[in-house]
Order: sequence, then structure tokens, then C-alpha cells
Amino acid sequence: MREAINFTLDLFCVILRRWLMIYAICGILTEKERFIKKRKQIAAGYVALSTAFYLAASYLPELVLFLYGNLEGMLESRRSILPLFFNLCLILFYCLYFYSGKKSKVFYVVFTFYTLSELILFTLHSLFVAFFGGVSDMLTEKIIEGNEFFIQNYILILEIFQFFWNLSFQIAICLIFYHITKILKQNLIYNNRELSRVQELFLAVPVAMGMSIGILLRSIMYSYKDLESQFLMDRYPETRLLIPLLSGLCIVSIILSVIMLRKLVESGEREMLVEIYQNRICDMEEHMKDVEHLYDGIRGMRHDMKNYVADLEILLQREGKDCGNYGGEVQRYLDGLYLSMEELDMKCSTGNPVTDVVISRKMRKASNAVQNKNRREIPFECNFVFPEGLGISAFDLSILLNNGLDNALEASEKEDKGYIRLDSYRKENMFFIEIRNAFSGSLILDETGKNLLTDKKDLSAHGLGIKNMKNCAEKYYGTLRWEVRNQEFLLAIMLQGKEK
Repeated sequence: MREAINFTLDLFCVILRRWLMIYAICGILTEKERFIKKRKQIAAGYVALSTAFYLAASYLPELVLFLYGNLEGMLESRRSILPLFFNLCLILFYCLYFYSGKKSKVFYVVFTFYTLSELILFTLHSLFVAFFGGVSDMLTEKIIEGNEFFIQNYILILEIFQFFWNLSFQIAICLIFYHITKILKQNLIYNNRELSRVQELFLAVPVAMGMSIGILLRSIMYSYKDLESQFLMDRYPETRLLIPLLSGLCIVSIILSVIMLRKLVESGEREMLVEIYQNRICDMEEHMKDVEHLYDGIRGMRHDMKNYVADLEILLQREGKDCGNYGGEVQRYLDGLYLSMEELDMKCSTGNPVTDVVISRKMRKASNAVQNKNRREIPFECNFVFPEGLGISAFDLSILLNNGLDNALEASEKEDKGYIRLDSYRKENMFFIEIRNAFSGSLILDETGKNLLTDKKDLSAHGLGIKNMKNCAEKYYGTLRWEVRNQEFLLAIMLQGKEK
């Protein structure tokens, strides 16, 4: 009866801890597409598989002999390292098969929660052992004092206390693990971001330290020598305090690393947003300056037009009376007037004044560009038409065009035969922009291979253009795509509008 109760209790605690483990992992990892509707079956499968391994490792003679070196079970704590390793491999391969995402993410999540379960075990075990030892000493004192009740019922009292000790110990482990899991789920930035290698190392180091300490404690916790069990805490009483303190500090370091990285990343994102908005303000200021320049020029032309006409009349009248070369003077006067008018003329007509100003400004820059330290015009072909009726903001398009054309200009200035071509086309409610330019270099991508990196020295001041463009594209459920082919760089932008 007693063995059946202990077996049932152990089995219940094992199943509960397995459920908590898979609960923690399911909240962070995402099932692969073909398993996305089988979340409960996946969780139940892991619980059943790991529980079966536990039962086999405890009661199957061949496996017990392989894992522990004898048929009597685990006589030394270091013998528990091999079952621990197999159990860790089981959950790791299980998650790699059923869950998607980067392998580094799967490894981190599995190792983190497995390490936490080990550290919680060691933190509470020392405290509970100390409590159990105190109660045992109290019972011994009662027997020495001659208390008949304790003398007659000593074994029963000890067994009942041991049962509730095991039960409360397992419940405490599960409760603490559950609350730590909630904290990590709220703060772990793996949920919606891609991390760099440095950030992943920042998270992984405390976990590796905690796992190493857990393995060390399993190696030395207790041993079997000369037909006698030797406990570390009996030989070195100070370890009763040091073991829970060290394990607890490892748990805190894992939690703090997750919280600190989240705050650092969010702080960096806020600073990036500030810079993005500052860039947008600068774009608006440039646009306003262009508009003011155009307005002032038109107003000046209107003001001086009467004088221009009067001067021309005088020159034409003198041509018939005098012998001077007034025809040539008239021509030069008209050429100067034409150049003044050309400065006010838009280089490109797109159907919207905002995009007209933006593209015209970039075309003027291209006409006065410096290629490889030589002043030479960069050919600029524009076939852009503003998408009327799609509900796409001209201001958002100006951000896309400003940043895209700036990058194209900068790249073309480094080429011997630079050129820029801007195209747009519309398909139903989809609007596409393509910017092409000469490019003989190679792309610099981040570790994920999905994002372009700047080749400029001041990384903090640059690289925001692509991020700014991505934000604008995502606003319209769009995407950015780039490729290099035949010494040509293509930036393709897809936006989804709403037809009126």
C-alpha cells in the first residue's frame, strides 16, 4: 500500500513537471505549419514520451543497469547525469521536429527551462532537507525523553511526514517554475524579434553557467563508498546555505538577463524611432525649402516680367535704327531668361506636386553629381506616376523615394558609368516602385540574411533609411525586396492600396 502511494505520488509529480515544461516551451516556440492545429496532441505526446522514459529508466532492468551501473538504482548522484542528458536530448529533438524558428532559438528555450527546473530543484532541496532534518531530530529527542506515543508510532509518523514532505517539495517546485515561466514569457524578446549573435550570447551565458552548476552539484551531492552513503551537506554543513544561494543567484541572473535585454532592445528601438522621425522632419524641411524656392522664383518672375518685356522692346527697336548686333543681344537675353525659367521648371511630372518636387530635386542632384571625383551628370530616367485613388499618402511616397533615390545616387557616384532608373506600375489595388542603379560591389547583409547593412563608418548615424522605408511599406501591408544582377542593383517596393 505504502509503495503504491509513493509510486502514484512520484508519477503524478513527474507528469505535472513535464506538463509545465512543455507549457513553458509552447508559449514561446511556434509549431511548424503542418502541426499548427495539433498543439494539444504535441504537448500530450511529449508528456507521454518523457514519462515513458522515466518509467523505463526506473523499472526496466536492462536500462537501469545501463544508466546507473547496477540493478539497485541510483546509489550516487553523479549517476543521474546520464539520464538527465538523455531526457534533455529527448525534449530537444522533439522541439526541433515539431517547432519552427531558428535552431539557436529552440536550443536556448529548451536549455533555459531545463536549467531552471534543475536550479529550482537544488535551491529547494537543500532547504527542505534542512527542514526534514530538524523534524527528524525533534522526533529523536521525543523518543529519548521516553514519550510513549512517539516511541510506538515513530515509523508511521516519519512515513507520513516524508509523504507530505515529498508532496510539498514537488508542489513548491512546480509553483516556482510556473511563476518564473510567466515572467520569462512576458519579457523574452524572442517572441517577435530576431536577435543578433551578441544578444543571443548575452542570454545564453547565464543559462550555460546555471547548467554547469547543476551538473557539478549532481556530481558531488552524494556518493556511495564502503557500503555507506556520504552526503555533501553532512560532510560540509556550510553547503546547506551555499547550494541554495548559488542556485538562486543563477536563477536570478537568467531572469535579469532576459529583462535587461528586453529593456535595452526597447530603448534602442525608441532611439531609432526618434531618429526616424527626425529624418522625416528633415525630409519635410527640404520639401518646404523646394516649394519656397519655387514660389519665390515664380513671384520674382512675375515681378520682373514687365521689365523683361520692356528691355526686349528697346532692343528690338534699336535693331532697326542702329547698326549694332542687337539680334545677338536679344538671343543672349532670351537664353538667360530661359535658364531662369528652367530652374523653376519641374524635371519630372508625376501627377502630384509632392512627388514632383522630390524627384525633381534628386534629378538636379544627379545632373550635378561627382562620379569618382569627376563632375559628371548621372543619367536619370523617370517613369513614375502617382497612384491616384489608392489612398497612398504622398508624404509616405516621398519618404520611400527620398531614401531610395539617395541610396541610388550614392551608389552611382562610386561607379564609372552610373545611372538611375525609376519606374512605377499599378496592378489593381497594388502599387509597385522599382529603383535601379549601377552597382558593381557586393551587398552587406546582417546575420539573418534578411536585412541590408550600411557600409559607412558611422553605423549609428546611418542605416536608418532602409528601416524608415520598411516602416512605410509595412504601413500599407507591403514589402521591400532587393537584388543584384548584371552589375545592377534593384530595389522593388510593393504597396497595397485601397481602391475608391
